[in-house]
Amino acid sequence: MKQLWSEFEQWLELNYLKSGDIFNTAATKMEIAQSENIMGLEFPESFKELLLMHNGQKSECIGIIGNYDLLSLDEIVHGWQVMKELFDGGEFEDFEEVEPVGPVKGEFWWNPLWIPIVTNTTGDYICIDLDPAEGGKRGQIITFWHDWEERQVVSDSLEKWVHQIVTHLKNGTYKLVKEDGELMFNNYGFIEE
Repeated sequence: MKQLWSEFEQWLELNYLKSGDIFNTAATKMEIAQSENIMGLEFPESFKELLLMHNGQKSECIGIIGNYDLLSLDEIVHGWQVMKELFDGGEFEDFEEVEPVGPVKGEFWWNPLWIPIVTNTTGDYICIDLDPAEGGKRGQIITFWHDWEERQVVSDSLEKWVHQIVTHLKNGTYKLVKEDGELMFNNYGFIEE
């Protein structure tokens, strides 16, 4: 994970800003353990490695994962708690039936075994799925849309997802562009159409 993320940071430094201007400082092992304890979940090792490099990104930067912001532990826990309270309160019971694209459980609008790791700041997340459907992999990366029933498997692991991101950046599939005077990525969430 460290090598892949280092390649990602090198691309960002060549094309955007120095990593120290983009990312927060590292989380501590104790902060990670406290977050896991609050959520009652165990984070995949690759995600812990990422948090031990950077605890999310600075809010004044563009969303560095295809216009999505990399969340800090505090933001992860807060977002998860909000969704868990809605889930426990039955708020999703009358929602549309979920349309899985790939091995995502279709019976949940929100699943408390999802870890939100990036957001577009409008209530949508890309999550680590700790409770995949049959044929899926624990730790796969999935989409969560607050107002759309599709749940798509983006990648079967965090490492493969970051590898996909780096590959697409290096070959120019994904790039930074100016749109309406603002710098942004030309694709959202690095999901191949």
